Amino acid sequence: MNENQVSGCENMRFKDNKVIIYTDGASSGNPGPAGIGAVLRYGDQKKEISEYIGNATNNIAELKAVRAALCAMKRRDLPVRLYTDSSYVRGLLALGWKAKKNTELVEEIRNLVKQFKNIKIIKVRGHQGDADNEQADLLATSAIRNHRSKT
Repeated sequence: MNENQVSGCENMRFKDNKVIIYTDGASSGNPGPAGIGAVLRYGDQKKEISEYIGNATNNIAELKAVRAALCAMKRRDLPVRLYTDSSYVRGLLALGWKAKKNTELVEEIRNLVKQFKNIKIIKVRGHQGDADNEQADLLATSAIRNHRSKT
């Protein structure tokens, strides 16, 4: 099973003692009310993050989801596979794209990524049935809906 084939076999998913993270950001309007979602898995442990972040662009929400997930990590020595459906996030954090906007946030996340011994950022296709990717999306959009219902 390669790293791009994480769906399916739960028992193989953590074979190499890796933390698996799925992140997603959502914006209702661009910019507009925004939320972040993340699913973190390690062995049989699971953590979910769902947070309303105020008005933001979708790209900012995607980046803040990554930041929240990485900040939630207690151990930085474990291998991490971070899955995102954002080409923007992968380009900035894994392919060396130059940030033209959101430069402070991007630099903050790049510095955070450097604290991990072994991290890979992998692009997945959104809304293609991967349970954890779909859950990260639900967490992000739910944060927006929950905020709206309170106001």
